[in-house]
Amino acid sequence: MRELWDGHAHLGTEEERAFRERERIRTMICAGDPREAAELEALSASWAVKAYGLHPWKADPAALKAMEPWLKRARIIGEIGMDSVWCEVDRKVQQEVFRSQLELARAEKKPVVLHVKGMEKEAAELIREYPGTYLVHWYSDPNWLDLYLEQDCYFTVGPDVAKNPAVRQVACSVPLSRLMVETDGFGAVKWALGEELPLNGVKQALENSMRWIAEARGLKPEEVYRLTEENFRRFAGI
Repeated sequence: MRELWDGHAHLGTEEERAFRERERIRTMICAGDPREAAELEALSASWAVKAYGLHPWKADPAALKAMEPWLKRARIIGEIGMDSVWCEVDRKVQQEVFRSQLELARAEKKPVVLHVKGMEKEAAELIREYPGTYLVHWYSDPNWLDLYLEQDCYFTVGPDVAKNPAVRQVACSVPLSRLMVETDGFGAVKWALGEELPLNGVKQALENSMRWIAEARGLKPEEVYRLTEENFRRFAGI
């Protein structure tokens, strides 16, 4: 059975985790607060690549302090960033927490997974101050993509690539050496596609995205499978 490479997801349910292990879906799992970090750390799973970062929805000085031990031990920082669409946390607080984590990542030369919903331009300008290796997860804004391409960022293509023009732009424009696919978890796949799905929808979403990229870029599907694995490994350092 061929391994699949999911560039971004979360802990999900025990059932989903068992499915990922059974189907050999190597997955970057992001823990967004100290509680999730402790749960992820306790997870013994060869399929999981672990990342820790205080999510902008949880941004708070006290939470950041509690997250610091996890940031220190992380191989990958994320997902972190700013959000003006699905988040009510004060933007100044979000930015302060974001900067603190970017500074740590820069100082310790750790790759970073970005969440930039509604703050695409602001986040792109801010990370210029902290040169490093970045993965922009599920970029879905029709604008500002060039600001990230200029900085040689990696990108994941979200499961709605077939129907979302902004996601299709990423799939068609990002250099192949910087492209991955993601689910953001089983719940996100169902939300993105607007339908109830069996758990196998996780696997199907990854395969569908890779087939879409292959057709759009004039490649064989096997080439996209290989590239997504290579890019995942390079970004994660595995």
